[in-house]
Amino acid sequence: MLNARSTFIQNLNNKRGQIALFVALVFQILFLFFAMVINVGLLVHHKVNLQNSVDLAAYYGAMRQAENMNAIAHINYQIRQSWKLLAWRYRMLGSAGEWERHPFKKPFKAIQGPTDDTVSTSDSIAQNLQEAPAFCITYIPFKPMPPGENTCRYMASYTKVMLWQDVPKIAFHQAFSTTISNASNVMRSSATERCRVFGSYNYFMLGKFIVSFNLDQRDRMNMIASLSRATSMAKNDFYDLDGQKASVGIENTFLNNLTPPNKAGSPKMEVFNSLGSDACNASGQAPEQPAKWLSAVRIYPGFRYTDTQCSGTDIKTDPKELTGHPSSFPYHLDSVNDLKGPITELANFIGYRSNLNDNYNFSLGVEKNPWCMAYVGVSAQTSPKIPFSPFGTITLKARAFYKPFGGRIGPWYNQNWNRGSGFSEGGPKTDPLLPPRVTDTSLLSSISTDTQNNAIRAANFSRFPGDKYGLKTFRMLAYYGEAIYKLDPKWSTDPNPYGGNSIYEGDSAPNFAHWDHIPNKISDGGDLLAWDSVRDVPSAMRNLETSAMLPDLFDMTYYSIEPDFYHNYYLKIKNGYLKGPGSTFTGSFRPDLGYHKDYKRGTYNFEEYNIISQYNVLKEPGFNVPVKEKFTFTSLDWMNVLTGWAPKGLLDYSLDTSKFGKCAAPVPSADGSNGVVPTTGNCVVGGSTGYAVKMVSSSYLRSQDLKLGGENTGGGPLLNPPPDESEF
Repeated sequence: MLNARSTFIQNLNNKRGQIALFVALVFQILFLFFAMVINVGLLVHHKVNLQNSVDLAAYYGAMRQAENMNAIAHINYQIRQSWKLLAWRYRMLGSAGEWERHPFKKPFKAIQGPTDDTVSTSDSIAQNLQEAPAFCITYIPFKPMPPGENTCRYMASYTKVMLWQDVPKIAFHQAFSTTISNASNVMRSSATERCRVFGSYNYFMLGKFIVSFNLDQRDRMNMIASLSRATSMAKNDFYDLDGQKASVGIENTFLNNLTPPNKAGSPKMEVFNSLGSDACNASGQAPEQPAKWLSAVRIYPGFRYTDTQCSGTDIKTDPKELTGHPSSFPYHLDSVNDLKGPITELANFIGYRSNLNDNYNFSLGVEKNPWCMAYVGVSAQTSPKIPFSPFGTITLKARAFYKPFGGRIGPWYNQNWNRGSGFSEGGPKTDPLLPPRVTDTSLLSSISTDTQNNAIRAANFSRFPGDKYGLKTFRMLAYYGEAIYKLDPKWSTDPNPYGGNSIYEGDSAPNFAHWDHIPNKISDGGDLLAWDSVRDVPSAMRNLETSAMLPDLFDMTYYSIEPDFYHNYYLKIKNGYLKGPGSTFTGSFRPDLGYHKDYKRGTYNFEEYNIISQYNVLKEPGFNVPVKEKFTFTSLDWMNVLTGWAPKGLLDYSLDTSKFGKCAAPVPSADGSNGVVPTTGNCVVGGSTGYAVKMVSSSYLRSQDLKLGGENTGGGPLLNPPPDESEF
C-alpha cells in the first residue's frame, strides 16, 4: 500500500506533459487569431481591389466622355473660325476698294491714313465705313475687272450704320443645286452692261460667302448635335467616338482588374452617365437639336452690299440690305442674264428658316450648360469566398465618380447662366462684338427696329478678351487692305491700270474665279477657302484668308483647340462613329477649314489638314501677312493653343507655367508612320489641350449650393446629381 501510495503521489507530483496541454489550448486561440488576420487581410485586399477596379472603370468612362467633349469642343471652334472668315471677307474684302476714308490710299499706293486700333469719332463717314460697310468687291486688283470702273471708290459716303429694315424673307428650300457656279465672265461684257453687272456681282459674291458659312456651320452643328446625343444616349451608357458602347469598355476594365476571388464572387456593376439624366439628355429635343446640356447660339447678323443704278454714262451707287427677298435684289438684275438665275437661286438660301431650331440658321455653335455636369459613376459589388470567414459569404461594395475637367466647349454668349434656364442670359456678352442672339420668334421683329443693335449686327468678332472694336479699326483696315493689294503687285505698275478698254487681268490673285467652287461644291471637296481652279493650286488669297482666322487671344482663352483634329478625332469619328451609331448623320463631315479633298502634291497635303497646317501658311516663302508684325493678338505658333490643365506633379495641381502654351516634345509623326500614336494636343511632353479627368466626391455632386452660373446668379444643386446611395 505504501508503494502504491508513493507511486500515486509521485504521479500526482509529476508535472511532465502539462505544457503540451497548454500549447494545445493556446494553439487554438493562436490559430483563431491567425485565421482572423488572414480573413481580415483577404477582406481588405479584395475590398481594395474592388475599389481600385471601380476607380479604373469610372476613370475609363470619364475618359471616353471627355474624348467626346473634346471632339465637340473643337468642332465648335471650327464654327468660330468659319464665322471669322465670313466677317473678314465682309469687312476687309468688301471695303478695301474705298479711296477716300480707307487708310490704305490707292492713288498713292501706300498707307497714309491713321493706323491706330480705334474707330473714328470725328469723321462720321469714316465711322460708317468702319461700323457697317456696304460690301463692294468690284475693284482692281480683282480679276477680271474693267479699268476705270471702280464702283467702290466712294462707297464710304453712301454707307450708313443702319442695316436691315425688315425681317428677311424666310427661305424654305432645303436642296442646293450646282447651278451657282462661275459667273466671273460677265465682267467682259460691254461698258453699259458692266454698269448693271456691278451691283449684281456685289450681291452675288457676298451672298456666296454668307451661304457658304451657313452650309458649313450647319454641317458642323449637325455633327455636334449627333455627338452630344450619342454622349447622352442613356443614364447607364453612351457611345464613344469609335462607335462602341462605353459600358462595354467600362465593364471590361472593371472585370479585368478584379482578383480571381472577386471575379468568381458573382460581381455586379452599374454605370451612371450624368449626361444621360432626364434634365440634360436629348429627351424632348427636336432631332436637329443637341442634347440639353448644350444650347445652340443662334445669332441675327446683318449685311449690306453696294448696288448700282445706271443711267446713260452715270453710275450711282446705293447701299442696300442683303436678304433673300426680291425687294433687296439688285436694280438691274433682270437685264443681267448670266447672274439672274444664280442670284435667284442663291436668294432661296439667304435668310432665317421659319423653324428657329433648323441648324442652317446663323449660329456661332453651342454653349455648355454649367448646371449639367459631365461625370461618370460606377458602383459594383462582389461576394468573394474568404477562408476562415466566421460569417459566411460577405458582400463587398464600392463606388467611384470621375469627371472631365479643364476643357472649354466655348464661351457662353452672356456671362451669366441662371439655373433652370436653357441658355446663358444676364450680364454682358462674353464677346461684345457678336450680333444679337435669337432665342424666340418674337425677338426677330424687335431686333430689326432696335437702333442700338443695328451697328453690332454687322459681322464682327473680338480678337482678345475685352476687345471693343475687332475688325472695325483703322489698323485692321490699313494692313489687311495693303495685303489684299499686294497679292498682285502689278496692279500699281500696269501702264494704265485705271484707263483704257481692256479687261484687267494681272496675276492670278486676287481673282473672282477663285471662289467659283463655293457654295455648291463645299460638300464635295470640303474647301471654303479661295482656290485657283484653273491651275488646281492653292491661291495666294487662300493664305491671306487663312491668316485671318488663325487662333487669337480670345480663341485661346475660351476654346479648347486641338492642333491635330484630323488624326486625333476626325478619323475616329469617320471610321468608327459614323459607320455605327452615327450612320444617320446628315450632311458633310469635314476636318478643319482649309481641307481640300484628295489634294496631296509636293509639300501640300490638304487631305490631312489641321490647325498646324493653318499655322504653316506663315512659313510660305515670300508671303508676308500683317499678323506677323502688326497684330500681336494673333498666335504665330500652334503650340500656343496648348492652354489646358498641366499640373506640376501628382500632388501639386497648381499651373505649371513652363508647360502652358509650350511643347518640349511634339509628336514626331502625326500619322503614326514612325510608330508614334497621335496624342491629344499633338504633344508628348509639355502643355495640353481639352478635357482631363479627375476623381470627384459624391458629396460635392450632391451639394445644394454650387456656384456655377457666374456672378450674381446664386447657387443651387446640379440638374443631374448622382442617384441615391440606396439606388446606386
